[in-house]
Amino acid sequence: MRLLHGVVPGLWLLGWLSGMGTGLAQPAAAGVSKGTGDGGLLHARLRGVASSRVFGNVNHDDARAALKVWFAAAGQQNGYVLDTAVDIVNSAAEMKERLESHSVDLLMMGMLDYVELEGSNLAAPVLTDARSAQGAAPYSYVLVANPSSGATSLAGLRGKKLLVYGRGAGDTAVAWVEVLLGKEKLGRAASFFASVQMPVKPQSCILPVFFGTADACVVDEVNLNLAREINPQLGQLRVIARSRPMIESVIAVPADTASRQKGLIEDILSLDRDSRGRQLLMVFKTERMVRIQPGDLDAGRELWRDYFRLPGTSPNRPVVFEAEMAAGAAADRGRGGH
Repeated sequence: MRLLHGVVPGLWLLGWLSGMGTGLAQPAAAGVSKGTGDGGLLHARLRGVASSRVFGNVNHDDARAALKVWFAAAGQQNGYVLDTAVDIVNSAAEMKERLESHSVDLLMMGMLDYVELEGSNLAAPVLTDARSAQGAAPYSYVLVANPSSGATSLAGLRGKKLLVYGRGAGDTAVAWVEVLLGKEKLGRAASFFASVQMPVKPQSCILPVFFGTADACVVDEVNLNLAREINPQLGQLRVIARSRPMIESVIAVPADTASRQKGLIEDILSLDRDSRGRQLLMVFKTERMVRIQPGDLDAGRELWRDYFRLPGTSPNRPVVFEAEMAAGAAADRGRGGH
């Protein structure tokens, strides 16, 4: 089951628990108490909030249950009986309410969520995931076409069939295509392309373009490069456009507790240095966790600023092309996607 694209919840717990002895030892932040009838294990409270945007096509009840299982198992391994609350919310406004009421310890969100929440100054962004052992965390989206389509520019794809794969809910990939069209004064995707569909797997986006059953696709460069390593013939695909490198996932803590979380952050950053941490990283399809660096959020901010300037868009309106996008994703799942 695909749990999270860009968020590693189990890893947060390991760091959080091991950090309790240092940065989170304060009773108000940690919620730790001595238990009875359980071998003297410490009891700890973890209140997590995750944005629905980071779960993609995963059923929310399944995702919530999976997160709680991971949290409980990791807590037990670290000598804690964990009282876990995991809430999945649908808006940045709900996250803001939780921050204002001091009822959350960590937040897992997409970049759009953070952009909408940033002005409140209630959350401190600290970490994101890196998909390469050496490369930086930000990565680009690319628009690629089969050379046989004859398209050498975005304008040459008018009336063509487009596939779009985006991590998580796919918001960033969708917004980038729309902004790209807007900058070239080509209109909106629904009217520019003959059809737009969103497969739930990157290979279901890349391979149809290679075999000529689709004209072009948008996919993140990490997955495209991985596909090229497996099948060098995919190097024949023509890159027509490339986005600025950006991050899509943000792991944040309440701003008023950030100064006490240095131990937690260091523990999470070292997860790839031991076998258990690396195993968990592999389960959640990432190489390591990294600090958010100055400037890492700039490209995402700019993309969403440009997107919401497009005619007919609104922060309160879902980021979609057309109903056919949902139909495309449903059809892909019916062929075995998950």
